[in-house]
Amino acid sequence: MKVRIRFALAALALVVAACQGSSPVRGTGEGKVVSIDAAHAEITIEHGDIEGVMKAMTMPFTVSDPRLLEGLAPGAAIEFDVEQRGERHFVTAIRRR
Repeated sequence: MKVRIRFALAALALVVAACQGSSPVRGTGEGKVVSIDAAHAEITIEHGDIEGVMKAMTMPFTVSDPRLLEGLAPGAAIEFDVEQRGERHFVTAIRRR
């Protein structure tokens, strides 16, 4: 029984190590600002397909730096860089169009 537990823990450790070593997926999208929540460093964007990252949708993103939200307002047309880390998506750059 102890051997099985040790084997299971070793296998789990290998899976966790493999997941942590993967690099983030990055892409660039175009869209429109729907809302901004500066208190939570979050922006909701209606965007088209982001090749290799996600299909077109409207969704909230956490920004990597709250200063990225400065000067933006709902309705602004933007181009943005997004980085997927695990299940989470972060906006790392925003440019007005």
